[in-house]
Amino acid sequence: MRIGTLLKTLVCVGIATAYPNFKDILPNGNEVPHPCKANYVWHGVGHNNPLGGGSRNQFGLDFKAAGLSWTSELCRKDSDGDGRTNGEELGDPDCVWKQGTLPSRLTDITHPGVCTLSDGSICDADKGWIDCQVEDGLKNCDVMKEPETLNTTIRFPETAVPAEETTYSCMIFNLPSDQDYHLMAYEPYIDNEMVMHHILIYGCDPTKDPVPDEKLNTVTKCGMSAASNCNKLIGLWAVGFSGYCIDGPMGFRIGQSGFKQAALEFHWNNPQLETNWKDSSGVTLYYTPKLRANDAAILSTGQTHIEIPPGQQSYTVVGKCHSECSRQLIQEPINIFWATNHMHYLGHEMSIKVYRNGVFYTELTNDAIYNYDSPVEKKYSTAVQVLPGDEIVTTCKFKSLSRPKTTFFGDATSDEMCFGFMAFYPATNMPFPTCTAWKDISICNMWLQQEHNDCKWVDFIVVNVNETKRVRDEVMANCKPFGNCLSECKATLQVLFAEHPCMQGDVYELIKEMAIEWNNKEMQSFIVAVDSCKAEMAADLYLKNLQNDNTNGSDRLDGICSLLLSLIVYMMIK
Repeated sequence: MRIGTLLKTLVCVGIATAYPNFKDILPNGNEVPHPCKANYVWHGVGHNNPLGGGSRNQFGLDFKAAGLSWTSELCRKDSDGDGRTNGEELGDPDCVWKQGTLPSRLTDITHPGVCTLSDGSICDADKGWIDCQVEDGLKNCDVMKEPETLNTTIRFPETAVPAEETTYSCMIFNLPSDQDYHLMAYEPYIDNEMVMHHILIYGCDPTKDPVPDEKLNTVTKCGMSAASNCNKLIGLWAVGFSGYCIDGPMGFRIGQSGFKQAALEFHWNNPQLETNWKDSSGVTLYYTPKLRANDAAILSTGQTHIEIPPGQQSYTVVGKCHSECSRQLIQEPINIFWATNHMHYLGHEMSIKVYRNGVFYTELTNDAIYNYDSPVEKKYSTAVQVLPGDEIVTTCKFKSLSRPKTTFFGDATSDEMCFGFMAFYPATNMPFPTCTAWKDISICNMWLQQEHNDCKWVDFIVVNVNETKRVRDEVMANCKPFGNCLSECKATLQVLFAEHPCMQGDVYELIKEMAIEWNNKEMQSFIVAVDSCKAEMAADLYLKNLQNDNTNGSDRLDGICSLLLSLIVYMMIK
């Protein structure tokens, strides 16, 4: 996947043409797997092209004959002739599913338009038109043809894949460091496509002590972070990508004055909990001593707090890199020359927009139909300049019709993400190239300043002195964790909620979440004590507003009890 300098306009590589509404009127229509490409979804269920559009397969023909609707007759048909009805393959064996409800089965979904045998192999009749090859390798990457270009292949040693749905494993390795080079391209080597979800390459901070030799080339479980000092993203691969190639006046600096060590992070996806899988995937790096004019880096934006209710046709999540934060992070203008969006399988639309002085300036990405299996790259012949103080807004839209429960932010494929990745130069103009948000709290307020709306939230959690101690002592003296809401507790909280910045809005929710993540028992007890009265106080407020409202009427009164009950239940579970 090449960053071309000859492109005169914005080019989108990859097209998703499946009709989203058609998938919505089929049971599990958004969850039909590719019959021979692991971790791929067949988005155009009724078409020979997995992305949709073009000629129809037999199920598509039957679907059209049924008036483009899910009928009992269509459900009971065996369109692909493999001995299973369309309903059995799509999780509606009794043919009772109605749009807007959950099918009776959400797992073991198979393709109703592709004949597959009991062992999962494709019938001979369909082998001719099914493409089971996963694209690999870079094509037309000029830098790989330059005589000066060198390459090295880094692979995991053969490693057992844990019988867990999601595993993050990392390995740190040395980069060539006899002189300065620019990393210009990389392509994946996928050993086990059944489990490989994505690969990230992180540069390790050259100003910190290097990882000792005895810890290099060793695979370890690592969560979503390879190492504290290895956090500068310099490469990424996901299902649907074939690699990456830069053709322009920039490159990722490695060597004597650049990254001397790097980390490979693998995300293995094993939802079937297979116990006998192994993997030794890796990447081939292409680098050159013929240095370009600029060092490149990758900027990450997006939202790290996601709660998607089940059964939603469309649910929007927004992550803002606020102008105040970008002014801190971007020291001089940066030039974005490549961008891509990243969500998981519930994602159906995503964009990244730039606002300057509060006014829309430009669009960096816009996937009107997002397809996880076929990510779209935005490539710019003329780099898009982003200035200090520009606001970068990342908007993700999710469709959760197939989910019976709330979907949260997380690293598993069954979780969701909302990230934008943008390659830019010069790297020195944005030394900390991450501008994500947690709800409406910017990363600057979270981790650089550790303060939001006058609340020093980290101190509030971990430092039990002075003002923090006073607040904690007041609450614990007047409130009873896991007990009834005491009148003295309610009076204390009324003052704190009104006056103390750490007890209000998103920052209090952040404090609650981080107290759990950091396993701070003392703060957890404080939160339980506070929550002992939150539901009752919310009910009091509702009733007070009701008394001040002179509007009467039977329609309004009919809804009071149910609304009040819903409010109390909601507050109790928050």
